[in-house]
Amino acid sequence: MKIIEALLLAFLAVSCYNKVIKETKGLNLDGINIHQDNRVLKINKNKFTQVEDVYFNHSVGGKAIKEETLVWVKYDEEFLEIKFECRNNPRLDQNNYTKDNSWLFKQEVFELFISKGKETPENYLEIQLNPNNALFLAKITNNYRSNKKFALDLIDIPTSGVVHTVEKDRKNHVWKGYLKLPLRLLQHPKSTADNVYRLNMFRIISNVDHHDENWSVNEKNATFACWSSTMAKTPNFHDPNYFGYLILD
Repeated sequence: MKIIEALLLAFLAVSCYNKVIKETKGLNLDGINIHQDNRVLKINKNKFTQVEDVYFNHSVGGKAIKEETLVWVKYDEEFLEIKFECRNNPRLDQNNYTKDNSWLFKQEVFELFISKGKETPENYLEIQLNPNNALFLAKITNNYRSNKKFALDLIDIPTSGVVHTVEKDRKNHVWKGYLKLPLRLLQHPKSTADNVYRLNMFRIISNVDHHDENWSVNEKNATFACWSSTMAKTPNFHDPNYFGYLILD
């Protein structure tokens, strides 16, 4: 009996530390009217919160992908921290981008788009990390409501204050990433009084072997996955209407 009680207490302790916050849909939360297609992630201060669903969804059609993606998020007075684990990734060493602010999205990558405030944005940050620990930072202008103008302005990485690391587990086909993002950087397009951000997360996974180091992903050779599916006709991450809500509790 004592052994059973000890195991139960250990299980409860681990469960409390890795608390999973359920993602809610179709409700009014903290004065925000949440559309049924928008996910909500509410995170705690100083303790990592694990995103509940380990299966991201296809950009096209919205069905869950077969590969597992684990994500944990927390914040403090100065930073938003994100840990992620990309599983079922057997082609780690076929990614050849190693320089920061190169076109990492042409091969395998983990991405997030984020903007400050509760409104659906036309201006947001694009942040990418690849299995080689190369980082991409940019400000995006996406005038999808009006003239359809799309522009990208790179952010100087050495002065951005972003901390990032990657660990590869080739034997188990896993790569793990860590991002420590200054909150001052995330006050884009402008600071707001609330603790709300619009957010989406993505993962690109190669499905075939490549022998040309300049290979590029497309809808035939790769999976384009989203935390909140963009429900596109062809793979497309840049649809702010499907950004979820990140709330700093």
